[in-house]
Amino acid sequence: MRKIKQLEEPEFGLITAPVNTDAKDFIKHQAIILNHINSQSGEERLTIELLALKFKMFDYLNSDNSEIVTCGDFLRFHLNLLNVSQKNFAKFIEFDSSVLSKILNGERAVNPELSLKLGRLFPAEPLLWLEIEAKNELHRLLKINPVSFEKYSLSALLKNAI
Repeated sequence: MRKIKQLEEPEFGLITAPVNTDAKDFIKHQAIILNHINSQSGEERLTIELLALKFKMFDYLNSDNSEIVTCGDFLRFHLNLLNVSQKNFAKFIEFDSSVLSKILNGERAVNPELSLKLGRLFPAEPLLWLEIEAKNELHRLLKINPVSFEKYSLSALLKNAI
């Protein structure tokens, strides 16, 4: 039986390793990618851009960034990409335009019903919209009074339970 050689992870990782952008292979590869991008239809490009927004939402959700990005911000990015007005969008999803305006301005949260509609329209699942809302609400609560939550610990609970 033949032994299979175990591959070792590069020191800097494949993505972070320095790349010679003047190399002929790199230039050929770049030309192939640009040619592919230029041959895509508008619908394919839009699909890719919408997926990119979904990944930005995931990145935000998983980041430790102290700057809040609201679901309204992400929704605005979607509407701008699609070149859809706030008024037309509100009408399409059968939503009050003043409530939508408050969501876009970060004054109101996306609720489960709206998250279901957004999940049907865009690649970002309904739960992703709600998870971003939950992350932002937790961030707001901790920012208002972080000390008030410090008293809650498992050791304090066990000490009081005895």
